[in-house]
Amino acid sequence: MDNSVVERAIPLRENFYCRKCGTWIYCPEMNVKRKNVQGEEIECIAEGCLKNDEKGDCFECPECRARYYLQG
Repeated sequence: MDNSVVERAIPLRENFYCRKCGTWIYCPEMNVKRKNVQGEEIECIAEGCLKNDEKGDCFECPECRARYYLQG
């Protein structure tokens, strides 16, 4: 299984495809709005779209199972 890092802002603002096989993984239309600790509404990745393991939150390609860990 391949592991890579992706800036959290990328899938929040543009379609995200697997860099290994090209399969679509996530799009900004799936984002949800939540309030941060200051009470401001912010865009967040939709619930259930990320996996979590000892390395952190990640997207997993449904085809080749490459993982993209979120940074930032």
